[in-house]
Amino acid sequence: MKILHFTLALSTLLISPLSASPLLADSRNTKIQISQIDEPFCYMKTPDGKTVDLGKLCEKSLNSETAQTCISGSNIAAKLSIAAVNYDGSFFSGKVVNQGCKTIKNVKVNYEVLDESGNLIDNGFIDALPVTVAPGESATFRGAVVAGAKVQATYADALE
Repeated sequence: MKILHFTLALSTLLISPLSASPLLADSRNTKIQISQIDEPFCYMKTPDGKTVDLGKLCEKSLNSETAQTCISGSNIAAKLSIAAVNYDGSFFSGKVVNQGCKTIKNVKVNYEVLDESGNLIDNGFIDALPVTVAPGESATFRGAVVAGAKVQATYADALE
């Protein structure tokens, strides 16, 4: 019985390379051959066998999906959003996003400092950089403030 298993194993090892070699030697074999596909990514086959490229219909419109709509009007403060604010006990920082339709400059972020009871200790403003901010762009602000329990941005203002 051991001889039979040995003979089967040996014959499998000897025959396997012989049966695989035609696959490697035959470059016309479709399983191995790399073919170039000459069809567009998005297409349609007509009843008469022609291929119609529908690439323009399948593309996502960048303008409609990624473009942000701007806020129009004369109130600049309403067009500025304040985000990512942080107060570490000495410095108050964050960013301001221009959601308006026009480029603005000289952005100032107004803030107030409160004590543990919520009473106003101090207030002021911090200039944001860069000085000029295009629609959809942001500016960052960071400045030293009087120590308090809480510092919060009240609003941002700028010039058009």
